[in-house]
Amino acid sequence: MKKEMLRKAFGIAMAGVMAISMVGCGGGGSSSAASETKSSAAPEASAPAEPSSAPSEAASAVESAVSAASEAGTEKSDITIGVSWCAIESQMWAEYQNTIKAECESLGVKYTESVAENDVQKQNQQIEDFISQGVDAIIIAPADGEAVVSAIQECNTANIPVIMANRAAGEGCEVYATISSDNKAMVKREIEYIVSITPEGTKYRCLELVGSLTDVNAIARQEGFEETIAEYPDMFELVSTVPTEWKGDQALAGVQNTFSADDTVNFIFSPSDALLPSIISGLQQLDKYAKVGEEGHVTLVTFVGAADAVSAIREGYVDVVSVQDATNQAKLCVQAAVDAAGGKEAQDYTDAGFEVSTQNVETDYADFTGY
Repeated sequence: MKKEMLRKAFGIAMAGVMAISMVGCGGGGSSSAASETKSSAAPEASAPAEPSSAPSEAASAVESAVSAASEAGTEKSDITIGVSWCAIESQMWAEYQNTIKAECESLGVKYTESVAENDVQKQNQQIEDFISQGVDAIIIAPADGEAVVSAIQECNTANIPVIMANRAAGEGCEVYATISSDNKAMVKREIEYIVSITPEGTKYRCLELVGSLTDVNAIARQEGFEETIAEYPDMFELVSTVPTEWKGDQALAGVQNTFSADDTVNFIFSPSDALLPSIISGLQQLDKYAKVGEEGHVTLVTFVGAADAVSAIREGYVDVVSVQDATNQAKLCVQAAVDAAGGKEAQDYTDAGFEVSTQNVETDYADFTGY
């Protein structure tokens, strides 16, 4: 009821604006906005643009519209957020979950969650359950961005805003905001780092592990890796590409099979720290788990920023990890959900991330222990 009052109040006030002056507006809507903001910035409502030729009455009417919408808006204590998790199977997702819960409690926002265990049908049903419960906004960490589209369409029909956590939705639905990492740019920076510290004449023969081929994050990381090594053909050669579906046993098999076929491989790109234990196990079985600078070291580049990866960097076995700021992403998800329930204009937020390497782990990131 309060959301409907908000829409009516804002609509009536904006009608007054149009009656005073015919002014065209651009941007936003209920879907992802065109602009992107780094995750270090707190989300803010975008103010309606005022053309320099617009009369002062139009500006006053816009202010009245915002005031009316605010007065009719939903109080935080009346907001219930549903959170649909694909699974809590990694340190990053555990950090995400803990932070969202803590942020909701801090803001006085009601919170309910479900975990789909990577079952797309189960996740869609859980989202439908949230709709039936009448939640004010839904945060979705999808098991499959394409498979969740139909459930999001039902949210659209029910006028319940959707915030995507870390992974984007497929086409055909409207989302209020997507809180994610710039996966491609982050991987590019990792490879550029390796290039910057590599002696001239070094040749990397690479095993590339890929996450799920239906995961937009996995594809972006793959593209970032392949596009960047292609810029340095004298330094990198892609020997093998192994899809893993984010499963450790497939990563282990990929390491074992690749080295069995070609013992000269000396570089592994992992799209997630969740695969790192399997990679390390495979290298240990092959007697190829050596520290950076030691003879036989296999260069290891990974992604996410889990505690295990940061620890392995401190120990000298992993070269670099690109870190998603899971804590800040989770806070932004809650803020976006609160904004959506309050009728504010949406925008996307992109986590720029940062890299932790053997060169900076004890200086720039001495206090960072990972997620």
